[in-house]
Amino acid sequence: MVNSATKTVREWVSDEEIVGHSVFSYSEVCSALPHYSKQVISIELSRLVRSGIITLVHRGFYVTIPTRYKKTGIVPPHYYIDALQRHLGKPYYMSLLSAAEMHGAAHQRPQVEFVTTTLPRTSTSKDLNPHIRWVYRSPVPDEFICVRNGDGGVIRYSSPELTALELVQYEHLVGGLGAVATVLSELVECIDFSKEQISRIFSVVKDRTVQRTGYLLDEVLGESKQADALHEAARKQMPRMKWALLSSRSNERERGESARWKIKVNAEVEPDDL
Repeated sequence: MVNSATKTVREWVSDEEIVGHSVFSYSEVCSALPHYSKQVISIELSRLVRSGIITLVHRGFYVTIPTRYKKTGIVPPHYYIDALQRHLGKPYYMSLLSAAEMHGAAHQRPQVEFVTTTLPRTSTSKDLNPHIRWVYRSPVPDEFICVRNGDGGVIRYSSPELTALELVQYEHLVGGLGAVATVLSELVECIDFSKEQISRIFSVVKDRTVQRTGYLLDEVLGESKQADALHEAARKQMPRMKWALLSSRSNERERGESARWKIKVNAEVEPDDL
C-alpha cells in the first residue's frame, strides 16, 4: 500500500475497501490525510462520487459502492445503516415493511427502507438519500429488537410482535389498513403474543393500536390463536379498554362494532390476494 504521507484520496478509499472498511466519514479522510487541505479532500470526494466509486448517503458520510451495485449506483440502506447510526450516535432499527420483509413477509418489497430512530430528526434531505423513510419515536427496549449479520455488517430490526403492532400504529405510512392486513397475514406465522415479555410491549405502543391489531387478527384475518393471546395480554395490561375507532383517518359512518376489542368499525378493510 502507498505510504499515508503521499497517499491520494482515491488510494486511501481503495485501501480502506481492501481491508473491509467500506463506509467512512469526511472527518476520517481529513484525519488520515492531513497533508491535504479540507477543500482538496472535498473536491476529490466529489470526483469519486461522480465516477461512481463512492456514494454520499448522509452529509459527510460515504459508502464505497460494492461491485454488485455499480450498475444502479444505489447501495441499499441495510448495507450501511448500522455504521451510519453509530456515526450519528443514535439508536435505530429497521421497521415496518422493511422489518416484515426480514421476517419473511415479503408480499411486496418496500420501495424505501423504513428506519426507526429517536428525535431530533436526522438532517438528511430526501434529495440526498430518498431510499430511507425515517420514523421517529421514543426508545424501544432491546428485548423487542432482533439482530443479525448482513452484507455490510450488523442489522437491527423490530421483532415480529413489535413489527405487527407498529404496522397498525403507523398504517398511514405503509398504504393503509388493507395493506397492513395483507402483511399481517404473512407475518402472523412468526408472531407469538403469548410470550412472557409481551406484557412489556404495551409500554411502547398505544392502547388503540393493540385494539386495532387484535380486531384485524380476529375479525379480518381469522387468526384466532394470536388474537386470543393478544387479548389475554391486553386484558391484564388494559383492564379498562376504552372504545376506539378502527381508523382515525376514515370519514365513513360506523358500520358496526366489536365488543371484544372495543372497536367501532368505521372503515372496510380488504386485504390483498388472500
